[in-house]
Amino acid sequence: MKVVIPGGTGQVGGVLVRALRERGHDVVVLARGGRSDARVVRWDGRTLGDWAAEIDGADAVINLAGRSVNCRYDKTNLTEMLASRIDSTRVVGRAIEVAARPPRVWLQASTATIYSTVSTLRTTS
Repeated sequence: MKVVIPGGTGQVGGVLVRALRERGHDVVVLARGGRSDARVVRWDGRTLGDWAAEIDGADAVINLAGRSVNCRYDKTNLTEMLASRIDSTRVVGRAIEVAARPPRVWLQASTATIYSTVSTLRTTS
């Protein structure tokens, strides 16, 4: 089975990549940088590009992309965290939409951290 994992270089992605590879699956990580035990294909998380060919014919996509939440929750960081999740979800959806052989499964995940833009901005602004 071929699994494409946007944002798969983080902590959760690393565990998932290892588990899938141990079971014999072909895993491709879409990343802006970082390292992985899987093949890494570069993307920017915002625009459709050559990386979309990896999604065409894949069995599953597991989107873990998003700016790290390991930071101060100020207005700039919160804006970047939210935008990175929206942008990556939108472009993965677009890649699936234009694929000749779209994946049968798309799992969307974000982070275990709970953050509220409104309440946090009120306390940090």
